[in-house]
Amino acid sequence: MINVRKDYSYLFLLLGLGIIFWGEALAPGKMFFFRDIPAEILSKKYFWSGLSGPTLWLPYSFFGVPHAANPQSEAFYPLNFFFLLFGPERGVVYDVVLHHLFFLLTFYLALRKVGFGEEASLIGAAGFGFGGYMISLASIPLFLRTIAWLGLLIICLDEALETKWLRWSLFLGLVMAAQIMGGEIQLAGMSWVLAFGVVVLAPRRKVRPGDLLKASGALALGLVGAVIVNLPQIALTAELVPLSNRTGGMSLEEAALWSLAPSKLGSLFVPNYLFESATVSFWNLGFFYGFFYFLSHYLGVTLLLVVIFSFAGPAVWKTLLWLILALFGLGMMLGNNLGIYPFFHEYLPGFDLFRFPEKFFLFLNFGFVLLAVIGYEYFSGRKRLFPPGAWICFLVAGIIIVLLFIYPLHTREFGNNYQDLTAYLFRRNILRIAVFFLAGSGMILSIGKVNVRWLGLGLALVLFLDLYSAHHRLNPVRTADFFRPNEFVRDFWEREKGRIVPPRIYSVPVPNRNLLRWQISAEGYENLPKELLEDGWKVYYGLNDIRWAGGTFFPMEVKKFRQLLRRADLPQEMILARAGMEYYYYVDRGFEKIPGTFPHALIFYQAQAFSSQDWIIEHWSAPDFPAGQILLIEADPEKAGPGSSPLKSEPARIIEYQNEKVTVEAEAKEAGWLLLLDSYYPGWKAEVDGNPAGIFRADGFFRAVRIPAGKHKIVFNYFPEILKKSVWVSGLEFLIWLGLIVMTFTRGKGKEKAV
Repeated sequence: MINVRKDYSYLFLLLGLGIIFWGEALAPGKMFFFRDIPAEILSKKYFWSGLSGPTLWLPYSFFGVPHAANPQSEAFYPLNFFFLLFGPERGVVYDVVLHHLFFLLTFYLALRKVGFGEEASLIGAAGFGFGGYMISLASIPLFLRTIAWLGLLIICLDEALETKWLRWSLFLGLVMAAQIMGGEIQLAGMSWVLAFGVVVLAPRRKVRPGDLLKASGALALGLVGAVIVNLPQIALTAELVPLSNRTGGMSLEEAALWSLAPSKLGSLFVPNYLFESATVSFWNLGFFYGFFYFLSHYLGVTLLLVVIFSFAGPAVWKTLLWLILALFGLGMMLGNNLGIYPFFHEYLPGFDLFRFPEKFFLFLNFGFVLLAVIGYEYFSGRKRLFPPGAWICFLVAGIIIVLLFIYPLHTREFGNNYQDLTAYLFRRNILRIAVFFLAGSGMILSIGKVNVRWLGLGLALVLFLDLYSAHHRLNPVRTADFFRPNEFVRDFWEREKGRIVPPRIYSVPVPNRNLLRWQISAEGYENLPKELLEDGWKVYYGLNDIRWAGGTFFPMEVKKFRQLLRRADLPQEMILARAGMEYYYYVDRGFEKIPGTFPHALIFYQAQAFSSQDWIIEHWSAPDFPAGQILLIEADPEKAGPGSSPLKSEPARIIEYQNEKVTVEAEAKEAGWLLLLDSYYPGWKAEVDGNPAGIFRADGFFRAVRIPAGKHKIVFNYFPEILKKSVWVSGLEFLIWLGLIVMTFTRGKGKEKAV
């Protein structure tokens, strides 16, 4: 039964708890800086906001990569307007916090919608919303954007079963579309499984074949709508997949790098003891089980306490299904340490396109949250358990709190003895979680003496404090000017400002650097020069670094070029010069000019055509090959056209360089070729003096067009034909979809008037 007043009060409570949790980040002038945010997310959002909207091509990665073709770019996600309004640094904060708060509120409403009580729903929303899974997603915002819609997904699916099937199935499609735009299709699919389970196994619903069919049909129709809305993204991605590093899938060894080791199972029950990063040298000192893909696996000792009661209530078979789901998630998390993940990797088509077994932590965490909700619903209806035991629990908890207060945390006496210090922190952490365990136990044992509403509210608050103490330091913040350029970059831009083409650099890797330790050391992270922040910081500063591929999903040419640079028999500097690289970048001395760099655009009069890209790369990279005089074209030799003149190559002038458009002026002494040292990729079109011209892959990686003798204007444009067609189809079908939604409302009104 809906209690509007109580529901509103609990929604405001969840909102307040969320604001308390993110209070430090919400303070003026603050921003997140940890893990994927500085490595990739911030630079992408800086790029997005600087362009005032989505872009198709990213010129700052490699020799240019298809930006929108990578779903993890979130190029079409509608809520990117945060970055237009607030800029990238504060935009990331608002993006993370508002998505998290949206999830808290809608997940509470979803649990209420399917039939759970107010307090049980409050416990469920707090237990999952502040648990290790959701809080870890703050540093991986594209995951958060996908899962944040789960509550609304459940509401729409439940409404489809209860009221207007067509109307709510159509709405469901829009929610699923937003999830796919969020950038993580694997988690989107997993969330659909969870929503189906919650709705079908709802406490107020008997499982009937008709409900299973209706729920399956609603998801199927919703998926159709999601595909319609995301057709441009899907079309671009489908074009990239066969040309990418994931063409043949990922090996089990590569996919399972982030498996949960059996020795780390304790991380589910004992959280890390985290310091304030400003007080210690290494923020990760209390990671008892090492570092993992998700910053925390901690489920919450208070939550696990309530889970126990789920097996004592009615409909035990529903409880067992959620337990099986949770254990399945755990088995998948173990990756190659157990046979479940390898089985799916080998036999499920398309599964090997994804990675990271630890993503299945979603099933584990969600399963235990649902068990806790069911458990609370059962024991909250009991008359009396053991009130004297409650006082004993409260007394012991109080004693532990006093002891922790009398003997405050001290670490200096351990010096550099990491093992002893970790053991000391572990013991203190056991005492800390014991306080929450005893407080929760005392509340449960006091049933019959305490009003059920206050009992549920108290348990939810203890659960929040349990999870807050474990997780509120997982995502450190810094001032919003943290990413301002260092002196090397500032001086470099003073010299290079006003350029049409962004500087192309090769940032030299630091030998033997322990990047993982830097990623989990907040203090160490802050003390590092900005150039050591991984990957995308060059985009943030407007530098084209070929060492960044734009993400984990990239064109195969990136891998081939990296292999060239790793070959001991080839001079790396020669390869970089031929590819138009202008500067080395060293962390200790800044930028150094690469000698002999080829101009970004060149006119060639000699060309040879071959049909094999790998053969061309092999010969182009040979030290004795005259790369400055002969152009290697990937084409049928009979169709390659002119290219036998003894004239040497000469530079052409780039007069315009935008993301999706490059304009070059070339004055050729005789018929020849224009080479542009940007990536060859389908979708680029070229015009010579306004007339269409074919683009050929040249020297293995780049773009070239034939040009006649004389002065010419060559324009390259990127707007793939597949995108044009998909936009038209998607737009038309989306209008039909919206029309169907409107029709469901007007048809309903007509029936009401007839009655």
